[in-house]
Amino acid sequence: MHKQLFAAITAFVFAFALALVTGLANAAEPAQQKPAATKKPVVKKLFQCKIGPYEKQTRFAIETANGKPAYIAYWSSNGPYRCSFESSPNDGKTRWLDSSVGIVVSMLEGTLLIEDEKTHFRVTARDVNRMPYCGTFGVISGVLTVPKDKKDCIWEEKTSEEAGRLDSSAEDSK
Repeated sequence: MHKQLFAAITAFVFAFALALVTGLANAAEPAQQKPAATKKPVVKKLFQCKIGPYEKQTRFAIETANGKPAYIAYWSSNGPYRCSFESSPNDGKTRWLDSSVGIVVSMLEGTLLIEDEKTHFRVTARDVNRMPYCGTFGVISGVLTVPKDKKDCIWEEKTSEEAGRLDSSAEDSK
């Protein structure tokens, strides 16, 4: 019985050593490298604008990656009060959805529609609640025109109905 156990252990050790040596020999051979896939570089551009003097001002920025909006930031002041928010796809706080008319951004409360025109971005805000971002009551509803040539923004205050329906269920995703 001891001879059989000894033979089994010896066979196992021998097989293990052979596998180890074979693996090391194969590892010593250079692996054939696949040619690296060439990635297109991401081209980022920042478009920003402002409206009004500092004590009552709104600023907005849109960053694009390869021509597609990938980040937005909003900041406003009204005397001693400040309000700001920022968003990007997959930030965990908002949801970005490509639609046939632009990008619909579902904020914590309310929605934004970002339309890319030739000379500007048109950002339509509908019922974006100020409380989560600013700690003040009220909603942001209107249309902000962000020029691509570094000019001032144009803000048009709108009611919720005038701003239109922007929820993602109204649009088909691409």
